[in-house]
Amino acid sequence: MSLHTKYRDSRHVILYSHGNATDLGGCHEICELMSAILDAHVIVYDYPNYGASSKTTLCESVLNASIEAVYARCMEVEIPREKIILMGQSLGSVPTLHLASRVSTKYCAVVLITPLASAYRAVIDDKYIPRFLSPTLDSLLFNNLKSIENVHAPVAIVHGFEDDVIDISSAEVLHSKIPHKFKHPPLYLSAGHNDIYDEGNVDEVTKYLQTFVQTIQASSSDINVDALPD
Repeated sequence: MSLHTKYRDSRHVILYSHGNATDLGGCHEICELMSAILDAHVIVYDYPNYGASSKTTLCESVLNASIEAVYARCMEVEIPREKIILMGQSLGSVPTLHLASRVSTKYCAVVLITPLASAYRAVIDDKYIPRFLSPTLDSLLFNNLKSIENVHAPVAIVHGFEDDVIDISSAEVLHSKIPHKFKHPPLYLSAGHNDIYDEGNVDEVTKYLQTFVQTIQASSSDINVDALPD
């Protein structure tokens, strides 16, 4: 598909935000896989300082501004909002949930692959931190726990039990924060952080994501994106 002409297709469009240790070239195979699994177009972009993109100081606001710019272009070429699936992997869960939490953003679903709950939970085992301190530490950087409370479409989560980069507890606590009407059973499987799509897992991931999209299509009459406030 092109972002230079009006959208005239009936397929879904995945707005994909990649993880930290990759760029546009590195995530090409994943995007092709998602396109095939869900029979969808995939729009992927680089954050500043990644790949051949502009060089600047990377911070949370820059990540968020990047996805906002891409989404704005999607609106300019008139991609139907009920066709947009927001998908974020690892670090990409941060801009994805930022966009998904905005009242003015219209989309039909969110998919999170190996997401982080917050920066602090990604680097520190919270069992060693007094519970009363966790909300303060979560708020310091990449607070996905706050963002996910404000999503307004179904959310699917995929995470590996053996992930030693972002512990599966991040996925579990994120799932607990999804508004009840938008909760979808998560997929936890025997995988690490970077082998979610390996041969031993890809069939399970494929079935899970296809079932998720079929579910949101069946219930689309209950989610009127045009009725949401601007």
